[in-house]
Amino acid sequence: MSSLSTELAKRQSVSNTRNELGLCRPITVIFARGTTEPGNVGTLTGPPFFNALDAVIGTQNVGVQGVPYQASIAGYLAGGDAGGSTNLATLTQQATSQCPHTQIVLSGYSQGAQLVHNGAAQLPAAVASRVAAVVLFGDPFDGRAFPNIAASKVKTFCFSADLICKDTIVVDAYHLAYSVDAIPAAQFVKSKVIL
Repeated sequence: MSSLSTELAKRQSVSNTRNELGLCRPITVIFARGTTEPGNVGTLTGPPFFNALDAVIGTQNVGVQGVPYQASIAGYLAGGDAGGSTNLATLTQQATSQCPHTQIVLSGYSQGAQLVHNGAAQLPAAVASRVAAVVLFGDPFDGRAFPNIAASKVKTFCFSADLICKDTIVVDAYHLAYSVDAIPAAQFVKSKVIL
């Protein structure tokens, strides 16, 4: 077992709810879960990604805030829940005002990725400039650019066989397997932040 795998095993978290906005850690992750997932960060992709961030960047450096929204199929079909998109934008603005030195990471899985696209479009340029990285998993809007956020700050994980990444309504086994990308996603974030 590698030292990174050992460190991950020590810090495993499976909580589907994270509310750490006010901690003002060096990095604040605003995460939107996928459709029908429980809590505010889900279970399939969020917790493995946070565990990887803890191992790669350090638990003391990362705060995670989940985005509250209904996560319904209707929201997915509408291109992402409108209220959730606004919540993501609001939480991002709160993080930048409450924690002036934190670096923002926007992240989402499936419909949560739609929320990241939609919420980021609502951010004023000054707030968007505080976004250090965007990490998307199973993104139905795969390849769509972000306003006010450089493409070099964005990493999307989409399996070529994942039909959701082709903006269909078919959920297959590939779409449920993004936990395998947790460590590469965390390493991407590490390459974009300053500690």
